[in-house]
Amino acid sequence: MADLRSTIRRKTLFTLSFVVVIAVLLFAAAQGSHIRSDWSDNQTSSISASTKQVLQSLDEPIQIKAYFTAGLPQPYGQLKQFVEDTLMNYRDAAKGKLGFEMINPEDNPNTQAALQALQIPKVQVQVIEDDRAQVRQAYLAIVIEYLDKQEIIPVVQTDAGFEYLLTRKIKKLTGKGKQTIAVATGFGAKSSQQLQTLQQLLQDDYNFVDVDLAAHVVPSDAKALIVAGVDKKPSEMFRYHLDQFRMTGNGVLVLASNVEPNLQAGFQVLPVDTYANDWLLSDLGVSVEPGLVMDQQASRITVNQQQAGFAFRSVVDFPFIPNVVNLNKQSVITQGLESVSMPFAAPLAWGEPSADKSILLQSSEWSAVQSGPPFDVNPLLAMQERFHGLHMRPQTLMLAQEGKMQSAFTKALDDKTYIAKVANGRLLVSGSSALLDNEFINGENTVLILNMLDWLSHDEALITLRSKGVTQRPLEPLNKAERTFFKVVWVFALPALLLTLAGWRWLYLRKRRNKTWEENQ
Repeated sequence: MADLRSTIRRKTLFTLSFVVVIAVLLFAAAQGSHIRSDWSDNQTSSISASTKQVLQSLDEPIQIKAYFTAGLPQPYGQLKQFVEDTLMNYRDAAKGKLGFEMINPEDNPNTQAALQALQIPKVQVQVIEDDRAQVRQAYLAIVIEYLDKQEIIPVVQTDAGFEYLLTRKIKKLTGKGKQTIAVATGFGAKSSQQLQTLQQLLQDDYNFVDVDLAAHVVPSDAKALIVAGVDKKPSEMFRYHLDQFRMTGNGVLVLASNVEPNLQAGFQVLPVDTYANDWLLSDLGVSVEPGLVMDQQASRITVNQQQAGFAFRSVVDFPFIPNVVNLNKQSVITQGLESVSMPFAAPLAWGEPSADKSILLQSSEWSAVQSGPPFDVNPLLAMQERFHGLHMRPQTLMLAQEGKMQSAFTKALDDKTYIAKVANGRLLVSGSSALLDNEFINGENTVLILNMLDWLSHDEALITLRSKGVTQRPLEPLNKAERTFFKVVWVFALPALLLTLAGWRWLYLRKRRNKTWEENQ
């Protein structure tokens, strides 16, 4: 019996030693090679095809200098390694047009002085050293040099979104300057001044210019046109100038709805004019259906309440801001996104569906439409009471069209050249006129808006980068029967299965031990 145990120990020790040696050799080989295999979700550890396209189109060499203080513990040591690996991938993809250096500024006072001149600060980082939490000063910056121009990332805070940020800086540095987006005014449409958050978000990439479509054509340098919330019937000349801009092949975004939220007065909505949306069907082939979409799969809001003389705040599901997870995965605009919110949206439909027309966003199957006006958007009304007796089905919230388009007009209405059709037009229609409002630009809505404007401007290079590194993974709601089933499985069935397997394993080992004992007698 003693000999058997000794043999088992030797075999186990030999196997363990062999595995350790092989693991060490594989690790050493991997450290010295450039072979990589990305198993991460959404390929977050590899540079995308869009980045490779930007790098391979470089006309002149570009130099990247990464200034990282050496000797920082985790997670900053891991961040430094990630940046170095990423820059190595950039260098390989650029095929000789990109070089990089990893520099420790602490070694050279002149380097630190140069960074101060570039207004690159030392940042405070909290580290654990000698079993104590300490605060150290460190550099975590990147400087990109191209010809006589520079772009700076003063602080690399995380690896999430790093590729998008770096490629965006390179594209800005090597590109032809900002593009122009026109914002239609008149008939209740919001001007660029009313979309301040949008302007701040896009100030590095786009210039915004207001245009009164009733009196003027869209500027020729504009790459896209935004019509944000027309709440009155627009004039024929307004419609004509929009139509002719669309016929040039440039993109048009129309935000349409049956209400306009009035958040300054609490949770209230103001109905738009009865005929405000009729032109969308005749000109763009989009029908804005009556009513207001409600979805039990809703975003959460904070509501102030007063009861018995006390004021308190509570978080409630607000069905008029649907948490939309039914996104068109085939479209570059929504590909990679997990969920977005669509505040106070009207249901949409194509007048005549076709292959070049698609649905981008739909609410969940637990959706309904509240008829009106007036509309009751009281957030404290119970969900069951609000949806009682209503027909539940998904509602369309955003539409897209790309390809051949025909003008809605048969002749010119001004002294400009009339265009009857276009082969590469782009159109987006949203059922939420509040989508670009300052209060609702946040989270994945920001990514959606940026993707929309890039797509309308025929500039999709950065779209796929924004959605790398999923920030949300919303769970699909379960009905009562499904919830009961999973409760039974996890509470009773799974423990019973584990106990059964444990009992079988115990009996098997006992039988084998007895058999071994009998053989050695």
